[in-house]
Amino acid sequence: MRKILLVIAGVLVVAILGYMGASKAWGFPIFGFMPSDHGESEAATNLSLINLGQFTTNLADPGRYIKLSVEVEVFSEKAVELTARASEIKTDLYGLLRSRTFDQLSGEDGLRELQAEILSRIEERCPGVARNVFFSEFIVQ
Repeated sequence: MRKILLVIAGVLVVAILGYMGASKAWGFPIFGFMPSDHGESEAATNLSLINLGQFTTNLADPGRYIKLSVEVEVFSEKAVELTARASEIKTDLYGLLRSRTFDQLSGEDGLRELQAEILSRIEERCPGVARNVFFSEFIVQ
């Protein structure tokens, strides 16, 4: 009888720990309380998007062009720094876009590389300001 009680208690402990781990992973309540990560939610509220506008320019390939709209996710308290240097950044991005070929920009890998390169260029001019780069429009012909 005692062995059965120990086995049942062990199964209950494992089940409760499993439920708690799963609730954290999938976001459902732990015994009526939602787990939260205050660090992530605070960081998310301190972010904003700055629209750098639409870029249309020729590519390095003859007869090819790119048209895209760029938005930069920035830390809100540093957004002024990016907007103050927006003209420099746009000029730099035009140079970057004109140096690319159609093959370099085609496919998801090309898009991700361009995002990373744009973020890198922004970081050179405004360190610690930008967090991510998004395209709301992306056409390469």
